[in-house]
Amino acid sequence: MKPAPSKKAAKKQVRLETARFVVRNARLEDASEPWGRWMADAEASAMLNAPPKALSKAEVEAYIKMFDQRTHLLLVIVEKASENILGCFRIDIDEKLGRFLVSMIVGEPGYRHKGIMNELTVPFRDYFFDTLGLKTMLGMVLSHNEPVIRYLEKTGLNLDKKIERHVKSRTSDAMFAMCFFSQTAEAWHAWKRANLATFRRG
Repeated sequence: MKPAPSKKAAKKQVRLETARFVVRNARLEDASEPWGRWMADAEASAMLNAPPKALSKAEVEAYIKMFDQRTHLLLVIVEKASENILGCFRIDIDEKLGRFLVSMIVGEPGYRHKGIMNELTVPFRDYFFDTLGLKTMLGMVLSHNEPVIRYLEKTGLNLDKKIERHVKSRTSDAMFAMCFFSQTAEAWHAWKRANLATFRRG
């Protein structure tokens, strides 16, 4: 007797809102030349270990199409005032284990280090932990990406391990260390109880 086919995960219709931003599912019409220029920026390419190269609008469209918005999500960060797309999140969900791996980029250089991630932290994690009921958030960060590491530690993630010479540079012969972070739903709720008031003020 054949096993019953596995139930396909439902598409996630995501819309998270803060005072300045909306985070929502990426759409094909979001593809643009400004988005394509994000990875041509030297800072972004160095932090993500990617060769500095602008993508065409068609290449951005192809990238958006890679995500089923079920267990592989691509979410864009939209500034309310200008309606410009400033960055994006990639989220890969393992529903069986209740884990989700997150990577993100604030692509527009003028908006980096301006508190965007701080503003989005609570609604983002509340959605994945509380609305979707997932158990553990994961993050992998190159050890030289100090701004992201500081942010993860500030918001309660645990550095589980650091592997030296784990990733080869895509632009040189260098080998980079990789840091592996995690946070459980319980740890997130405890962090909020202890830190939310001061975090929002800061």
